[in-house]
Amino acid sequence: MRTNGLGVLTAGGLLCLGLALVACAREAPSGVWDDRSSAVVLVYHHVSDETPRSTSVSPQRFREHLEHLEEHAFTVWSLPRLLAALQHGEPIPERTVAITFDDAYASVYVTAWPMLRERGWPFTVFVSTQYLDDRLASYMTWSQLRDIEQDGATIANHSRNHPSMAQPQPGESRPQWLARLRAELEDAQARLEAETRAPARIFAWPYGEYSPPAQALLSELDFIGMAQQSGALGPASDFTALPRYPMAFGFDDLEQFALKVRTRPLPTLAVEPTGGVLTPDQTDVSVRFGVDPSSAIRIDALNCFSRGQPLEIDRIGNNPPRFRVANVQPLPVGRTTFNCTAPARDANVWYWVSFLWMRPRPDGSWYEG
Repeated sequence: MRTNGLGVLTAGGLLCLGLALVACAREAPSGVWDDRSSAVVLVYHHVSDETPRSTSVSPQRFREHLEHLEEHAFTVWSLPRLLAALQHGEPIPERTVAITFDDAYASVYVTAWPMLRERGWPFTVFVSTQYLDDRLASYMTWSQLRDIEQDGATIANHSRNHPSMAQPQPGESRPQWLARLRAELEDAQARLEAETRAPARIFAWPYGEYSPPAQALLSELDFIGMAQQSGALGPASDFTALPRYPMAFGFDDLEQFALKVRTRPLPTLAVEPTGGVLTPDQTDVSVRFGVDPSSAIRIDALNCFSRGQPLEIDRIGNNPPRFRVANVQPLPVGRTTFNCTAPARDANVWYWVSFLWMRPRPDGSWYEG
C-alpha cells in the first residue's frame, strides 16, 4: 500500500472501477468497534453577507461557530495532522474538529482568517488554481494565499478548473476522461507547488462529486480525497472520499452545529452500494448495510432521511443487524444524499453516515453544479 507525502496511507486497494452505481462493499476493521478515534471536518465556502446563501455563512454565524468550539473545549487540529492520526492509529482527543474552506474565496482571507488567527487555530484552504491565475475578484490572490500559509494554514488541491469529476463529458471516452482528470489534478498541484511553500496532497472533490474510476485515479496519484457528504471520520472511513459537514445558510444554526461537531461515524458493515452515479431513468435506489453490534449505538433508534424527508428503512438481518434503506419519493435530477443517524446508548452523541447519489438529466447530460 502506498503513502502520500504526509505519510498517510491512501486507498491503494480500491478495486471497484464501475461507473454507474458504485458497487463497492465497505468493511469496518474486525474486532470490537472503537469509536474513540474519530473527529469531524467542517467545510465552508464564503464567509460573507454579500454572497449566495447556498454557499455562505455570515461573519456573525462563523464567529458563533468558533465561540462554541472555544467555549466547549473542542480541540482544533490541522487536517493533515488529523488524517495522519486516523490512518496511523494515533490517539485523537474527544471533540476534535478540523476546519476547511473550498475555493479560496477572498472572504476567507478578509473575514475568516482574522477570527481563526486570534485563536491560533489551523485551517485548510482548497484551491482551484485557474481562478487565482485569472485574478478573479472574488478569490484570493497568490500573495494572500502565501500569507495564510506562512501563518500556519494548509494549502491543498481543488483541481485546476473546478469541473465535476464524477463521469465523462458527452462524447468523451473513458481514457480521455481519465486523462483530463489526471491533468486537472497534476496541473493544479504543480501550480500550488510553484506558488506556495508546501501544499498538501489532499484533494477536495469539486461539488463533492466522485465515482470509483475517479477515486482509483486519486489513489494512484497519492492523494487523499475530501467529499461533502455529511458525517464524522474514523479509521474505517474511505480515504478517497472522506465526509465533511457543509456549513451554509439553512444548515448552520447553532443547534445543528452543536449536534454535528459531536457526531461519530456510524459503524457500518458491508455497505452495498455506497452511492454513486445513476442512469437518467433511475429514480429509485436503495442501500444495504450492517451495523457493528459491538458499538455503543442504539440500533433500534436508527433514522434515515433525505432532503428533510424520512426514508424507508427495513431490517433485513440480525447477526449483525442489517438494514435496507430506500427513497420514498422519486429522486430528482442532481445530487441526493441519504443520511442515517442513531444515538449512543449512554452518551449525548449521535452516529452519522451519508450516501451520495447523482442523477443526470433525462438526456444524459450533467446537471449544473
